[in-house]
Amino acid sequence: MNKTIPPAIIAIINTAKTVNQISIYLIYLAIVLFLLFGTLKSLPKFHDNTLIYHGFYYISYSVIGLTIPLSCFVAFILYRYRLSQPGMIVMCLAVGFGLFFISSYVAFASWIGVAFMFKANLKRFFSFLQEQHTEISL
Repeated sequence: MNKTIPPAIIAIINTAKTVNQISIYLIYLAIVLFLLFGTLKSLPKFHDNTLIYHGFYYISYSVIGLTIPLSCFVAFILYRYRLSQPGMIVMCLAVGFGLFFISSYVAFASWIGVAFMFKANLKRFFSFLQEQHTEISL
């Protein structure tokens, strides 16, 4: 029985890892924008500025919104190749989407968690591959 994983599948999983990393960078960007526009909005000079208000309210959420399809792609890859328990993936996405429909502010926090959970799953998978490669080399 061949226990090696085909290179094409490894390439797909590497793509999912890259997409997830892009998602995490977008999350960092959203946090920075949220803090930046929030700080500007708190200054007396910008209290009545609608542009700063819309930047504070909508830009961070829009950037987080860009991570949702990326996270769904990563979830599909994790599910397709059984890199995580299907129940965990479904629960994570259900909570993310459920909180998204309840409140945009809560969704902001929930989708941050989704990307980092997927990062942990992918990291465990590649650590497992590294261990297997080391054992085979010995």
